[in-house]
Amino acid sequence: MGAVFKIPARVSRLTILDQVDWLQDYKKSIDLSIKAAQQSAVDQGLAEFVTVDVERAPNKTTFIAEFGEKVFARMCKRSTRTEWRKKK
Repeated sequence: MGAVFKIPARVSRLTILDQVDWLQDYKKSIDLSIKAAQQSAVDQGLAEFVTVDVERAPNKTTFIAEFGEKVFARMCKRSTRTEWRKKK
């Protein structure tokens, strides 16, 4: 099993399913660390959370040319999400 980081020796002796469980737990802890660091950067004024509008639809120009605006408006799914961005 190739990996970017080295799995501790005690983990490498476990079954592959145990390794998958360990890696998933490791990923969760990394994700939590990233979120904490991002929040710290926001608290210090170095970054910000921005709400972004998202359009989930086929290629807009091609779709409208083929099917029209009304069908596009019906098929397009719009939502928002919050993104973390560094301040410039």
